[in-house]
Amino acid sequence: MAKNFKSYVLSALAVAAIAFSSCSKSDEGMTPAQKKDFSVVLSGVSTKTTNNGMKTEWKANDAINLFHCVAGTTTYVSDGEFKTSDNGATATFKGTLAEGFDDTKTYNWYAIYPYNKYNTTPANTGDDGYVVIGSKSNAKQSQTGNNSTAHISGTNYPVAGVVEKIAGTEKPSFTMKHLTALVAITVKNGTTAPITVSNVALTSDPITTPDIVGTYFIDFASSGTPVYKKSGDTYVSNTASLEVKNGEEIAPGKTATFYMAVKPFQVANGDDFTVSITGSNGVDEKTITSPKDFDFEAGKVKTINYTYTNTVATYDFEDCATINQLAEAAGSTETEYFGKLTNAVISFVGNTQNAIIKDASGSALVYKSSHGLKQGQTFSGTMTIKVKAYQGLNEITAIDASFTGTETNVDPEELTVAQLIGNYSTYQNAYAKLTGLEVTAVDGKNVSVKDGTNAYLVFTNYGNASCAVGDKITVLGTVTRHNTDEELKVWKADDITVTYHAPTTHKVTFTQPTDGSGSFTVSVDGSNISTGADVMEGKTVTITATANSGYKFSSWTVSGATPASATSSPTTFEMGSSDVAISASFVSAGVDLIDFSTLGLTNGTAYNDPFTQGDFTITFPAKGNNGKYYTSGTAIRSYGGCTFIVASTTKTISKIELTYGADDGTNAITANVGTFSTDTWTGSAKSVTFTVGGTSGHRRIKAVKVTYSD
Repeated sequence: MAKNFKSYVLSALAVAAIAFSSCSKSDEGMTPAQKKDFSVVLSGVSTKTTNNGMKTEWKANDAINLFHCVAGTTTYVSDGEFKTSDNGATATFKGTLAEGFDDTKTYNWYAIYPYNKYNTTPANTGDDGYVVIGSKSNAKQSQTGNNSTAHISGTNYPVAGVVEKIAGTEKPSFTMKHLTALVAITVKNGTTAPITVSNVALTSDPITTPDIVGTYFIDFASSGTPVYKKSGDTYVSNTASLEVKNGEEIAPGKTATFYMAVKPFQVANGDDFTVSITGSNGVDEKTITSPKDFDFEAGKVKTINYTYTNTVATYDFEDCATINQLAEAAGSTETEYFGKLTNAVISFVGNTQNAIIKDASGSALVYKSSHGLKQGQTFSGTMTIKVKAYQGLNEITAIDASFTGTETNVDPEELTVAQLIGNYSTYQNAYAKLTGLEVTAVDGKNVSVKDGTNAYLVFTNYGNASCAVGDKITVLGTVTRHNTDEELKVWKADDITVTYHAPTTHKVTFTQPTDGSGSFTVSVDGSNISTGADVMEGKTVTITATANSGYKFSSWTVSGATPASATSSPTTFEMGSSDVAISASFVSAGVDLIDFSTLGLTNGTAYNDPFTQGDFTITFPAKGNNGKYYTSGTAIRSYGGCTFIVASTTKTISKIELTYGADDGTNAITANVGTFSTDTWTGSAKSVTFTVGGTSGHRRIKAVKVTYSD
């Protein structure tokens, strides 16, 4: 026999109980082994997932938990998941039993929809699988249109069935009964203008009835009324809320009915409950004191008649710009507001959590998991929203309005960087297109760009950008910010289009000698560059060495490129497809010391003809005592403004140092290019002429030190 649960069918708000087929006799005589593969028949009124007019029916792939026990015992066996391939008011569910049966015994059978793999007993005490009654505590039920019952079926509207004392030779057949109560709130328009209802809520007294929707463990195996145990205080609520999507206008004096499910409960005589209706003019709320015990029973519809009388429309917002202002003010505290939008359109859908609403005032971001919005859908009317600011970004975190229409393309706003800079409040969340942006840096997901002298940041939400420094790009994205940094956020890879590819660059690095031997420069297009500079492929690079005193350039070492000459300075190379590293080698230059005291010269003899020492010749042209050698001073005298010449046919003289005797006097040494006040002269010719300044006097030169290169 069936347990005394209630079932219902909606027809002009009447309630009826309907009996279905009894136990099947077709399997009599089956052995226990044969009964391992098993099926049960489930029937019922308004049970599950699809509606056919006022009747709700099973559909293929619906699944239940099936249990059994020997009649007269409470040792329940879980048979697990049974599924159907049928469609209709009656369906056969098939699965595999956990055990075979004794044909001499009778059994009790238990079924519950929806299936939950954690549900292991019909006598659920709170340790097994829970079911949802109406909606989870942080969610709303949803009705599309006025007067519709299409939504009061499915996993949030559980049903169960029990049949007892079925012979082990037979299969059970269930009539499923509801575990929820239905509330029908009939709203009458008591104003003088049409209204559209967007939300309906029923709130019980938090002291006497602290929960009416949420998640529950349900014991439906015991005799009498099923026992509901909440799965936790945070998972239930004393407010049942219904979102009305695509609601139609209700003319003055006319009514519309809205349906939602609750856990069965009672409002005792004198207790209060609250009904709240959100309509075109805002929230209209009334507290009702029950004149008698008021039962919300499983399987029955309780009708509440309500007159909406709010005649003054008060809105927190009437456009997207104001929504952003409210979110800015809310900060990190999620805050609810009521308002309306006119001709709002979904301009962009980033992903299943993010979408952009746009109207004439601007754009607002919707952040809501599984929002279901599609680009091109539109909305005009009232809505309730929750908003907050997250890391500087204003966003709608919940919205009860239904945007309608088919998915269509919406063109982005064509903007410039100059327009965006300093105008975030105007363009925030806009779906925008920017063209002709030059890439100045790429750092992971961050792409720095400029438009003329105006710089901006592009953030690639999908991953690293494929563009490079110097590229010109066109970008599609939304104007946003992270904390205080404004940026254009790109949602998918093909929304960055490279319109001009800059030639590839590679780094040129170099290290100067540290031993004081010399240095070198690296230049491109006539300008010196610093080490680590990026140089485009195909550019000509010039390297020029400068030796310090006492050294001469030797060779280049270049990795990543081939110089025109490895031993010449300057030389060049062409930038190839890899980084280049450069170093230069300098070697000590040649030095000869011509010491007149060691040449075997004769005292008092004038040496006016050239004499050779190594690679050099020294000539003291004849003029009086010029060129005379004196052993007393071991020096040759340059006298009376006479000259002497140091020359070489094979070497280039870079420096000459003169050593003087003790009685040299004060006459300066001069060259034919000028007068020098020190004892060192540096030149680059293969011969150098020196002159003792003045027309009288002398200077006695003990030695000539010559620095040279080949």
